[in-house]
Formats: sequence, C-alpha cells, structure tokens
Amino acid sequence: MPIALLTLLKLVLLALLYLFLVQAIRAVTADLYGPRRRPSSPRPAVAGSSSKRSNRRPPRELVVHPPDGRPSVIPLRDEAVTLGRSERMTVTLDDVYVSDEHAIVAPNGDGWVVRDLGSTNGTYLNGAKVSQATPVAAGDQVRIGKTRVEVRR
Repeated sequence: MPIALLTLLKLVLLALLYLFLVQAIRAVTADLYGPRRRPSSPRPAVAGSSSKRSNRRPPRELVVHPPDGRPSVIPLRDEAVTLGRSERMTVTLDDVYVSDEHAIVAPNGDGWVVRDLGSTNGTYLNGAKVSQATPVAAGDQVRIGKTRVEVRR
C-alpha cells in the first residue's frame, strides 16, 4: 500500500475517534444535566405577579410526570400539596434527585404559590430557580429533581 493512502486512513481513523469522543461527552453531559431546552417564553420567578398572570383563573390540578412512570393528576383543593421522597408528603416522588421534603404548592389568596423547602437540588419554575414563594398559574412547569409537575386549570 502506498504511504499516502496509509496516512489518509490514519487521519480518517483519528477523525472518527474524535467524533466518537465528542458524542460520548455529549451523552454524559445530557445524562447529568438533562437535555438543553430553549425557553419558549421566559417568565421571571419572583414573588410579584404580572397583570397578565393575575387576570387568569387559578389552577385546579397538578399533573406529576415522574422520569420513569405514568403521569398522575393531583387535584388542588383548599390545602397545600407537599412534594418529596418522604412518605409524610402529600405526593411521594421516587426520584433520587428529590429531597425528603422538597417543595410545597400552597394556596395564597385567590391563587397558588410554589416554595422550595430547603432542598438540596432546588425547585425550578419555568426554568428559573425558586428562592421564595412564587405564584403559579395554569400552564406553568415546575421541575423537582428529574420530575416535572405541570400546573393545569
């Protein structure tokens, strides 16, 4: 075989090896941090509510989407809904990234708020970390560990 052909084959093999490494790093990163998503309409997670949000009717249910299971519907009544791994919680989540007492969705006036209960990995509302009681409305997405909680009317 000519030396030029062997050199070309070595370069192709090296390029394929680098492509494999890049894909392996992407797969590990996606597994650790979740897939990258672009927010469709960013909403700030602050205690104040916008006039658009205050005109909407309060939510009536939560739909819990566990990472490896079937979604379950939790009706919102007059009492708070607690979420975590502990059996004492209203909703027990089987997710290693969820704390025993992770978050609470509670009535607040004519609406509902979500609050983190000092969890290790945090609670996220529409992609923004929740640091205080934050109003939620129908259509909002709450992430607790790898579990997604959809707020519905």
